Amino acid sequence: MIKKSTIHFWKMQGEGAWGIQRVLNMIHGYVYYTLYDHYIACAISVARMLSRFPNILFKTVIINFFGNRYHCKVITPENARKLIALEEDVVLPTEESKKIIPWEIANKIILKHKDQLAIVDCPCRIEKKTAGKKYCEPIHTCVFYGKVGVDFVTSHMPRMNGHRATKEEVLNLLELQQKKGIVFTAWFKDATGYRAGVLCCCCSCCCACMEVESLTRKNGIQGLAMTAPSGYSVAVDMEKCNACGKCVKACHYSAMKVVEIDGKKKLGYSEELCMGCGVCASRCPNESISLVVNPNKGAIFDIDAMAALSRKAISIGRL
Repeated sequence: MIKKSTIHFWKMQGEGAWGIQRVLNMIHGYVYYTLYDHYIACAISVARMLSRFPNILFKTVIINFFGNRYHCKVITPENARKLIALEEDVVLPTEESKKIIPWEIANKIILKHKDQLAIVDCPCRIEKKTAGKKYCEPIHTCVFYGKVGVDFVTSHMPRMNGHRATKEEVLNLLELQQKKGIVFTAWFKDATGYRAGVLCCCCSCCCACMEVESLTRKNGIQGLAMTAPSGYSVAVDMEKCNACGKCVKACHYSAMKVVEIDGKKKLGYSEELCMGCGVCASRCPNESISLVVNPNKGAIFDIDAMAALSRKAISIGRL
């Protein structure tokens, strides 16, 4: 007998698609989450192999398929906490959503979860562990939000140790992960009905997305962008900065480095590589680094602003 959670999940998968595409979405979403860890392991293996060959196959498989259907938005710790603590539904019109998550596919901001939360094992860290590679602890760090997704993963993913979680439990997890210096990312996938549904705790040593993006840069492949910056960049007070290098070690995007100019050590910064996660600022012992709004980095995943937009859109009949 088909579980109710499966039926509801399939309905979500079918939203916005018709005919054979609707059926394919339903099958793909089911396979993706019932075999979550295996799917990610397979995808990263394919990406590693194809990244050595910057040809049409890589562009078709990795950039056009995965890049357009699996991508994330970097969000600040403050907004990660607000996302989990939401007490109202937040739904944005498509044109507003695309300012925040700038992809043609999987760009819906539909936040209807309130107390519907779950925590599962991180498939990226499981992939490292299974391969006998170094990985970060704890593994139990991926947060699902929204009734449909939560119902599905808690009833179909026993291998991933999925369990329902309270807001307090998730907020405690986020606090611990922030102390470890990780990056919070909200994921948008076709496997979650083209909408946000997963909050990940990412690090450059384990995250499959970060690894693939890094591989493509190293191999000179252009066009792959699975991560949208937070909407911030950093400002460095050079009078306070002593180029200690702690921010360099903390940065997951290789945006910081210590350089020598006229015999003196200085902090170098790449705005292009920076995703505005704020980890460097939290690690600076001299408080010389701060986040600043940067319009060139896209709109901010600002829970308060999105909630206000959602209320306004509803009041004037746009939703």
